[in-house]
Amino acid sequence: MKFIKVIWLSLLLVAIGCKNKKEQDKELQEIKSERLSIQVQGHRGDRGNFPENSIPAFLSAVKKDADVIELDVVISKDNKVVVSHEPFMHSLYVSTPSGDTISEENQENFNLYEMTYDSIRRFDVGSKGNSLFPDQQKQKTYKPLLAEAIDSVENFILKNKLEPVKYNIELKSSENEYGIFQPNPKEFVALVMQVIEEKGLENKMNLQSFDVNILNEIHASYPEVETAYLVYIEGIQRNLDLLNFQPEIYSPNYGLVKDSAFVDSIKDMDMKLIPWTVNEPEAIKKMIELEVDGIITDYPERVLQFLESEINR
Repeated sequence: MKFIKVIWLSLLLVAIGCKNKKEQDKELQEIKSERLSIQVQGHRGDRGNFPENSIPAFLSAVKKDADVIELDVVISKDNKVVVSHEPFMHSLYVSTPSGDTISEENQENFNLYEMTYDSIRRFDVGSKGNSLFPDQQKQKTYKPLLAEAIDSVENFILKNKLEPVKYNIELKSSENEYGIFQPNPKEFVALVMQVIEEKGLENKMNLQSFDVNILNEIHASYPEVETAYLVYIEGIQRNLDLLNFQPEIYSPNYGLVKDSAFVDSIKDMDMKLIPWTVNEPEAIKKMIELEVDGIITDYPERVLQFLESEINR
């Protein structure tokens, strides 16, 4: 793979060698830019700097020029699609409407699938901060509906004449929680797709999940939808054998992306490779060098800065 790239770049250098310095610099920059066209996805918006899965985090990622807003959804008691990573109020960063903390032992008692959305919205998911992200700004905010999150981002882009973004929507699902913290896959997928279709978002998003039953349902009922398969266990073929189809995107924990052979094996199967969650400089640098198709990160500005420095080098 590296040998072929060296030959390819050498031929391009020869082809532009007779041009003047200004033209050469411009063309080389375009070549680098194309080679480094890695999609930057803001994980839960801009979690490193703003409360996760909140409208402020999504707008921050847009301002920083992230290509994709990555977010998670669950379902409320009244069948609303709620933006949340957990199907309960997490003790780490959520406060009750009265401002009280939630204990870890008690957090799952605040089951979103047993709460109506008007109750969910009253909980504060930003004032407490998150001890895992010391740079995260503390501000009072709430878990929005998927529809509101989309409207907020799209209106902000339109008002400020910014580049459009795409959405990577994760359906938080686990087989042992069907009927407890979430509906069955068919109902879950239908509720999410209803919002997507109402917002005309079909061509600006993909759906992702760790749950193979969710992915199989998406493919069976909505085969035109682009899907991303989230994995954290080694064994590409072993993971793929759990599905009834081949997804468009293979999305592993970045620690599984060890070398160019791994990258080539995914791309040879005509899948995009988009690892998660890549935050530290060395990991970002490695993913860029391996030329993955996209990077999911809590710090979109870090990845964008690395890409810009590589292009301008």
